[in-house]
Amino acid sequence: MSGYSIPVVVFRSHRGFVVFAGIAAGLLQFLIIRAITGVDTGGLLPAVLDQLPERFRLMVNETLISRMSVEGAAALGFNHPIVMVLLAICAVSVAARHLSGGIEDGSLEVVLAHPVGRVRLIGSLWAAGAAMNLAVVACALAGSLAATALFHTLEWRAAGRLAGIALNLWLVSLVMESASFLVSAGATKGARTGLWTAAVLLAFYVLHFLTPLLDALRVVVPVNVFTYYQPHKLILGERNLWENVVVLVAATGAFFCAAALRFAKRDIPG
Repeated sequence: MSGYSIPVVVFRSHRGFVVFAGIAAGLLQFLIIRAITGVDTGGLLPAVLDQLPERFRLMVNETLISRMSVEGAAALGFNHPIVMVLLAICAVSVAARHLSGGIEDGSLEVVLAHPVGRVRLIGSLWAAGAAMNLAVVACALAGSLAATALFHTLEWRAAGRLAGIALNLWLVSLVMESASFLVSAGATKGARTGLWTAAVLLAFYVLHFLTPLLDALRVVVPVNVFTYYQPHKLILGERNLWENVVVLVAATGAFFCAAALRFAKRDIPG
């Protein structure tokens, strides 16, 4: 089996979910922008926010809501739990199914019987997963741009900011994917590996939202991947996109290199 055919095989195995995830993410973005920006929130939201405790106002981000716009609605959609869950599934499934899962059912031994090096194999699998994640993010971005163009005015500056958020989201998915490969490179149970990796990612996602409420959780902020993906802060100019890019690219590279080294040294079958 050629290293170049591996991504094709992976995509064929996951294309049903990728198509579903792309349509769902794009449609969700479209509907959120249409719904939120079609409602006059000027008088309603301040009254609601005044009834909330201070820590809860921080959690829902008063600044973002009070300045709700097309871009603010898009930022809310890009950070929606459904979008994050769909991307997490894409990020975890390739390694869990084709790496640790392949070791479990013996199919990986058949692949390695062909003239395919281990580094090339894991690189091809990773590239396939990255392309799947990119397709889902691109659909979400397309939904945002389509809704903005249809119901509002699509400006180049706004389109650029939305594209920046999409890039940031894709890089977050690559960190999740690379971490999944690191775990799967030393595991032999595909389903169990996927569940544990997804559980850890979910825990970090929940911690990200609980941190403003509990000061004791601030210690995990620097190592939480979601610290480097806050769309509302990008929209409001409170965070630099390229700082996020540098951190996420470095984390992706570190996780993938560790995964490749671990996979190259392990015995198969495990």
